[in-house]
Amino acid sequence: MPPTPPVQEFGFAEQVKKPTAATILKQPVTIAAIVLVIAVFAFVAYLEYGGNRSRLPEIIVSYTLLPNEGRTEGVPIAIKLNEIAVFVVNDPLQGGGGAARAQSIVDNLQQSVSILKEEPGKTITLDESGDLPAIVQQNKDGTERRALIQLTQADLTLASETDAKRLARLWAERLTDSVKLIAFGEAPEYSRGTEFGDALETLYAASRAQGGAVSEGSLGDAFENLNDVQKLVLETVPPRPASDSDGEEANSDQVIPSGQTFK
Repeated sequence: MPPTPPVQEFGFAEQVKKPTAATILKQPVTIAAIVLVIAVFAFVAYLEYGGNRSRLPEIIVSYTLLPNEGRTEGVPIAIKLNEIAVFVVNDPLQGGGGAARAQSIVDNLQQSVSILKEEPGKTITLDESGDLPAIVQQNKDGTERRALIQLTQADLTLASETDAKRLARLWAERLTDSVKLIAFGEAPEYSRGTEFGDALETLYAASRAQGGAVSEGSLGDAFENLNDVQKLVLETVPPRPASDSDGEEANSDQVIPSGQTFK
């Protein structure tokens, strides 16, 4: 006959004895639980911070032809970020190729918006090396400079502006604050104190009031709830009043940083 296996004793010694903290931490179940808790916290942080960005609207750059009032030989065209007009350019419409300049600006800005969203530390500033200033995007140290739009004399004529640097700075402020709000859900900063900046601030505050943060839905609802004057300010770029054309002196060293906001 095969030997009888020893009888297993069911004692309670191990169950009664309290395990040490080190023993608990070394148990596979405990390790798995810790990993799960960390993952939950990471997911919550993503929903509150990174997730909010995914709920923001995509920026669609477009152009709209405006009535030609005979100020220039070309056609005035509004460049828009979603519903917001950031500047009006003159397009010569030469060679039967349609609004070639406007389309080039739209394509360039669309790519620029993607870069600003994906690469932190970019700035938008003015390049005054030419006869007329250009709005450029670059790293904080001045490297990787990329031209966004080159002003022309006809642009100044359309805007009833005599100071090219002042007009370029105005365009850069409107562009930067529009990107801040739409792409990052942040309050306007550089256009404050202007009709455009005040309307953009109202849009930002109304959007946040709906859910505590700017989102595609809240921003759309807030825009629809603006009054007619505020919508007009955001959807149009009126020429500078003649009485103001020789007023304030432009700051030629103005730099509009995006390192803090375009992140």
